[in-house]
Amino acid sequence: MLVSDDKAQITNRLRDYLQSALHLRLELKPWQEQDTLPLFLSKEFEFAQAHLLSVPCLFAYVSDDNDMTPRELSKRLDRIKADVDGVVVFVFEHMSAYARARMIEKALPFVVLENQIYIPDLAMDLREYFRARAPSSTSSLSPAAQVVIIRHLLKGSHDQWTPSSLAKKLRYSAMTIGRAFEELNANQLAKVEAIGRSKNLVFPNDRQEIFALARPMMRTPVTSTHFFRAPGLPKGLYGTTLPQNFPYGGEMALSEQSMLNPPRNPHFAVGPRDWKKLQAEEFGVEVDHSDKGNYSVDVWRYDPDIVTGERKADPLSLYMQFQDHADERVVGAAVHLMEKFEWFQA
Repeated sequence: MLVSDDKAQITNRLRDYLQSALHLRLELKPWQEQDTLPLFLSKEFEFAQAHLLSVPCLFAYVSDDNDMTPRELSKRLDRIKADVDGVVVFVFEHMSAYARARMIEKALPFVVLENQIYIPDLAMDLREYFRARAPSSTSSLSPAAQVVIIRHLLKGSHDQWTPSSLAKKLRYSAMTIGRAFEELNANQLAKVEAIGRSKNLVFPNDRQEIFALARPMMRTPVTSTHFFRAPGLPKGLYGTTLPQNFPYGGEMALSEQSMLNPPRNPHFAVGPRDWKKLQAEEFGVEVDHSDKGNYSVDVWRYDPDIVTGERKADPLSLYMQFQDHADERVVGAAVHLMEKFEWFQA
């Protein structure tokens, strides 16, 4: 059995991974009917429930010290499904290549955190870590491709962009930037030109045209928001450890760059890697609502300061976050951030 802190952390990681991989909002909560299962199942697994694609799913956490074979897990799956409606999915923190192959061979649904989703009942097999998806025209941009577009729109002229030169500035691998180049080319937002052995990214259209083309494919940078309660603001947020360099997020970031009044409690923004580091530290207790906390954190698809290069989120990402906000004052502040750019049209 997992202790409560471990269970909360794995639940948060599962939610964040599914939201990021599947581009959806997900409410993942503890399963309240665990006591209806046979006692041995209640002791072997911890459960959480959610809806994926409107299908009820029950996630069963398999701890690293659980040495059940895929064959034994198959028997457990059949027994759980006898008492549960919907799809049952096993959740692992780690999995060997051999066990992975056996799970797929037996069509056992599973998630390996930050690594793979295999749910054949929902026709999903997103083996992100082990395969590179061919670039194609898509309805939304990947985080790396969106960052490249934002950097071009906000910073304008630049020297020749190659995957290796841009990777150093954007904290991605050269391979990831190369895929972003191909993605932008496939979506007719830019062109990839070969000069010798290098791939150069060029923008044949002006920035107003590029923004008009890219805008329907650009998404809010925020994947999730988390609220924390601490006796006071954790020392690290203004002092000595990791969060000292976090930029402001949410309406606090808007207030920093506009006339909008700041919220009562501090609000920060972090990228995926810093979010994992933040979870590993003691910075207060996560709560389920802003009224119960005294600071909050937005988790972004990419580093919030990746374009500005300073402790500040870029204005275009903030605009994408708040353009459809219910409060007209917030929308107005987001538009105000962009009015200084001649190519921008609300």
